[in-house]
Amino acid sequence: MLKYFLLQIVRTLCLFLTPAERKCSRLCDAESSFKYESGLFVQGLLKDSTGSFVLPFRQVMYAPYPTTHIDVDVNTVKQMPPCHEHIYNQRRYMRSELTAFWRATSEEDMAQDTIICTDESFTPDLNIFQDVLHRDTLVKAFLDQVFHLKPGLSLRSTFLAQFLLVLHRKALTLIKYIEDDTQKGKKPFKSLRNLKIDLDLTAEGDLNIIMALAEKIKPGLHSFIFGRPFYTSVQERDVLMTF
Repeated sequence: MLKYFLLQIVRTLCLFLTPAERKCSRLCDAESSFKYESGLFVQGLLKDSTGSFVLPFRQVMYAPYPTTHIDVDVNTVKQMPPCHEHIYNQRRYMRSELTAFWRATSEEDMAQDTIICTDESFTPDLNIFQDVLHRDTLVKAFLDQVFHLKPGLSLRSTFLAQFLLVLHRKALTLIKYIEDDTQKGKKPFKSLRNLKIDLDLTAEGDLNIIMALAEKIKPGLHSFIFGRPFYTSVQERDVLMTF
């Protein structure tokens, strides 16, 4: 029953991906020993007989985007820090790992207390995942409306396509807004409050959704806004709440 529910969650999340991104996603299979793969957009993972599973720290850190962890068993959603902080930590981890390899003349010379653990079975500190506390209006309104449509017809698929089109247009509008405000990156961006009001993104969750889409369209946008100076995700949340 739990596996069926997990498959339904994975299939539902894949509806929000592009066809190319769906090809880089994966269902779960009890007959296979699937492990976390950093290059997948959505993937299902089954717990072992003890009710636990392993997220390999190194692969999580090397993932191109921050990872969101949904536990359908206990109904929790946790996320890694936002994109600019993930890239910062990723590069710091990479430099430390390369430094350790550079200093060692052989694998036998690598001291266990000086090299970053690269064992795939290493379980990361759960502090790298944070509870999702923000609220949004975009997804909530979508869910409230889509379930009023009759199932089994193409109405829901059409409604979903229109919803994704709206999100895409909002992301493009956000990009254009920032480009105009900064003269295409020549000046720092300083009007986050105006952006949220003008684009109707005052809810933190709504801003995060559109920023995530905008980051996929124009990589580096998140770092341009929040990475100068570098903010941690906790500081970033405090900054957003002050506007």
